[in-house]
Amino acid sequence: MAQIPNPRKTFNFSIAVAGLNPFLAQEVDIPDFDIDVTEHGDTNHDIKTGGRAKFGTLKIKKISSATGPDNWIWNWMLQVQNVFTGGGDLPSNYKRTVVVEQFLNDGVTVINSWVFYGSWPSKINGVSFKRTGSDNTMEDIELQVDEPDHF
Repeated sequence: MAQIPNPRKTFNFSIAVAGLNPFLAQEVDIPDFDIDVTEHGDTNHDIKTGGRAKFGTLKIKKISSATGPDNWIWNWMLQVQNVFTGGGDLPSNYKRTVVVEQFLNDGVTVINSWVFYGSWPSKINGVSFKRTGSDNTMEDIELQVDEPDHF
């Protein structure tokens, strides 16, 4: 029976987005990576080969700052498509690199890194307020990814 004396913890991670100030994230979901299965006939059975690669959505649950405006995600979203101007910027201007790092229990040593190239925001879920709650204000952000790299 396999025993893990020191399991990894899910809370030891950081996120960095190129060109943006650091921000606090409560949760991050690494995108799924899928390869289409293509089937070909060969006499009396199918042969399966790999097709196109597909990458899911990078999901971030972000804590909203209580010390002032926290509009960076909205500004980035308006760069992609701005409803006030009727258009968006060029993809080469709004796509950014996002890095997620997982740390050992010491909180310093990096044991896994994911780099997501060509990332851009596609969805910001609305924030919920309630007078009887004491939870942190959170924004759910979804980023599309052109290419991931994991090392």
